[in-house]
Amino acid sequence: MKFLLRLCVAVAALSLVAIALYGRYVEPYRPRIRNIPVQLPRNQSHLDGLRIAFVSDTHVGPHFRARHLKPVVAALQRIGPDLVIFGGDYISESPRFIDEAIPPLAQMARTARLGAVAVLGNHDISNVRSRVTAALHAAGIPLLVNQSRRFDVGDGSFWVVGIDDILLGRPDLVRAFADVPADGASIAVWHEPDWAERAAPFGPFLQLSGHTHGGQIRVPGKGEIALPRLGKRFPDGQYEIDDMTLLVSRGVGTYRPPIRFNCPPEVLILHFIA
Repeated sequence: MKFLLRLCVAVAALSLVAIALYGRYVEPYRPRIRNIPVQLPRNQSHLDGLRIAFVSDTHVGPHFRARHLKPVVAALQRIGPDLVIFGGDYISESPRFIDEAIPPLAQMARTARLGAVAVLGNHDISNVRSRVTAALHAAGIPLLVNQSRRFDVGDGSFWVVGIDDILLGRPDLVRAFADVPADGASIAVWHEPDWAERAAPFGPFLQLSGHTHGGQIRVPGKGEIALPRLGKRFPDGQYEIDDMTLLVSRGVGTYRPPIRFNCPPEVLILHFIA
């Protein structure tokens, strides 16, 4: 009996060690591509067939380095999206990591025929907003801070509306949507997802957010064990808010602790369908 008890304890201990090692050294570095069909409103059929890649929360820093973004770059090179949208939190821990983070972001941007646009996350601002902004600008990646950018496709146009970070920035929805026509097709990009109801009245048919990392550690049958501020209501996946769809990405990188379990990193590929 004692032998069986000791054996069970030993197996349990080894299992916990194996899970910990997997969560630290394996799962965080195996990004997945999540393909998501997006049903377009009737008056936005000109966007049919458009493919947008949403890449968020790369968190390049001491535990997640630029080299770990190579699978994402390779995947986007293979897919060839029409547009890449970056959702913020490009670095962690120190502004010195921005020089390392930018080259793979620039490579991702070059995979898309329309290029890329970006918004800032709370970590970008806390690690010196001006340095991150300058680095994105130097890489030719337009940064949208309470402003929109128009893209012409087929017989029409659409607007990507970038809203400043909630936690450390100064979001201004009126200013952000000022140049979008009342009947224009618009996509809101806001790092934190939990104020999505405030964006919906401005008419976007879609909002893209990151920030939550999906919780990083998800206990089977129970879900996330912890979520960040302003990422608790909409932790992961798809939600419908009035006439707007909210998509929340688990992101690519990790933050403290640098572990993922039952919550693999991901890049969203949106397939617009009329």
